[in-house]
Amino acid sequence: MGRKIIYLSCAVILVLHIILIKFMHLGHGYFDFEELPAFGALIGLIGTLFIVIFAKSLSKVVTKREDYYD
Repeated sequence: MGRKIIYLSCAVILVLHIILIKFMHLGHGYFDFEELPAFGALIGLIGTLFIVIFAKSLSKVVTKREDYYD
């Protein structure tokens, strides 16, 4: 029963998104490339990768040796 509710809500959100954003032209982007499909997801992926790579490189600078306090 729980999965059916989740799938139904996802379908309703998808239909509302298609109707409100695509057909009624609400939520226009400022630039043309913002209208590309999955633009927000791509930006989110790139931002997440940047954060992970930055954190890994920063951890190499900030961390101390294991015997630093000995």
